[in-house]
Amino acid sequence: MKHFISNGNRASFYLVFIQTEKNKPMADGMTCFLLERGRQGFSIGRVHDKMGERLANNAELIFQDCFFPDENRVGEVGKGFDVLARFFPSSNSYAAASILGVAVALHQKAIDWAKVRVQGGKPLIEHDGIRAQLVEMKMLIDASRSYIHRACWLADHQDQGWDKTLGALPKAMASQAAWKIATWTLEIHGGHGYMKEVGVEKLVRDAAAFLHSDGVNRTLFLKAANFMFN
Repeated sequence: MKHFISNGNRASFYLVFIQTEKNKPMADGMTCFLLERGRQGFSIGRVHDKMGERLANNAELIFQDCFFPDENRVGEVGKGFDVLARFFPSSNSYAAASILGVAVALHQKAIDWAKVRVQGGKPLIEHDGIRAQLVEMKMLIDASRSYIHRACWLADHQDQGWDKTLGALPKAMASQAAWKIATWTLEIHGGHGYMKEVGVEKLVRDAAAFLHSDGVNRTLFLKAANFMFN
């Protein structure tokens, strides 16, 4: 069984990486296969009831005496990691770009609210602390966006200085920035931010998802460390 597969209940085809050489490490002895929905021995389990990012369903995939013919093999036997590596350079950036959109939406809500909410006789946006915080949000967004752009460009031009850590760190950076922006936006809204009608809570739930989606951040840091030091 495999848990938390994005769009697992909707897909028609799946790439499955199977350990075909059991005496070798996973990175050296796995083979990639294409799995069609409906193949005997393969079924969909429950769809997880997620807190946020609910448009992307996450489901269980269940394998029970599921046979893969050689004609479904993608790439060479035992070279599944090579197939996977082709996706590494840019897949992380897709997730990073998604969470960046959440951060931008939160930032705009914080600005809009600060302009209309009056506290201490003047709008929040005229208070120095709030103004500085809104600008710091922009800095985090701009820095994350630049990192994502760099990772995407180098993924397509690897001879120009591709760094393997760029296949892990942009999403970690963007998701941490988005989470910080989410909590600040909640605070700027005060009690109103906790109410569903304002729309902040939905974005907060989505921001939380990307601390885990496309790899838990701590795991991504360790992966990047292995790229750097091994």
